[in-house]
Amino acid sequence: MIVFCERLDDFGRGICKLDGKIVFVSNLLPSEKAEIKIVLNKKNYMVGEIVELIDSSRDRVKSRCVYNSCGCSLMNMNYEKTLDYKKNKVISILKKFAGISLDDIKIYGSPSVYGYRNKITLKVKNGKLGYFKNGSNELIEIDKCLIVSDKINELISILKKEDLSNVSSIVIKDMDGILIDVDGIMDVSNLKKYCDSIYLSGKNIYGKKEVINKILDYNFLVSNESFFQINNMVTENLYSKVLDYAGSGDRVLDLYCGTGTISILLSKYYNDVIGIEINESSVKCANENKRINYVSNVSFRCGDANILCRGIDADLVVVDPARNGLSRDGIKNILDISPSKIIYVSCNPVTLARDLKELSSRYNLVDISLFDMFPWTYHVECVCLLYRKN
Repeated sequence: MIVFCERLDDFGRGICKLDGKIVFVSNLLPSEKAEIKIVLNKKNYMVGEIVELIDSSRDRVKSRCVYNSCGCSLMNMNYEKTLDYKKNKVISILKKFAGISLDDIKIYGSPSVYGYRNKITLKVKNGKLGYFKNGSNELIEIDKCLIVSDKINELISILKKEDLSNVSSIVIKDMDGILIDVDGIMDVSNLKKYCDSIYLSGKNIYGKKEVINKILDYNFLVSNESFFQINNMVTENLYSKVLDYAGSGDRVLDLYCGTGTISILLSKYYNDVIGIEINESSVKCANENKRINYVSNVSFRCGDANILCRGIDADLVVVDPARNGLSRDGIKNILDISPSKIIYVSCNPVTLARDLKELSSRYNLVDISLFDMFPWTYHVECVCLLYRKN
């Protein structure tokens, strides 16, 4: 069947029409025509795969990746055009779900579009190492990944020679040293000369418990469980924008503070900083980060940020929630705190738009910036500045 691609959906798939139904086709760009085969036929939509490309877009480039359907859905598009796609996607989502009309948004690209990831999660199946194909448990065995660091790729080549028959997944983090977290059982003897920290089934069995990542002249400990942004160069640009939006003041409340990165960066500009995080391991790391950076005006609390923030006065509230965004209790409590400014950092434009709509009763969206934390994927990071009305 021959289809014409009208546009990309929010997941980077081409949208076509066939017999009155929408057809989603991966790796097909707007204005392209292709012969496809239908691999899934549902009541309201179909999914197709390209058999032959008939008319190519001038925005198409030859992908450097030899694998298919393992995450980098935009690697066949000119990089500058991927930024336009992400910007227009956010503009559309804000209009659709929050009623916010914007003509343009500033988007900051990644200084490096290959080798930018400092972390990888690899799946293991039948002793083979790789990624799961999008939306399935089918393993795509890999020898090298273009978007991770050279050190991680070196470790991948070493791991492929090991017996992984009793392993289900492996996480590798490349900071000031290499941390590897193996879910399962294996002989790690050959890994010790390449790794600074080794975890086996959640237990540290070799080396340090944490490695250090340096951001904007501060040192941050990263354990096997703690979250940290995966693209250091873009992370520094994003945090610099947060600091620019934040200015200075008396007290800032940092919700979903993780290992305390934003809290500690803001400690230079605010007299009192309170960070709240539900993950106990992250809070432990946050307190250690406070110690190693000689910061004394920051305190961290462990618990649900949506609830624990209740009744805490603050000039500024910073929120950086997971993909599901803020809870209704969280929004209500932030409105009750009534800070003069809110900075909202989001990795999900849809839940961001939903929450901005709820906050709009008391706050105006003053500025928004986008950061391409994950080149070649459909993901984008958003940083919003809101001012209290009146």
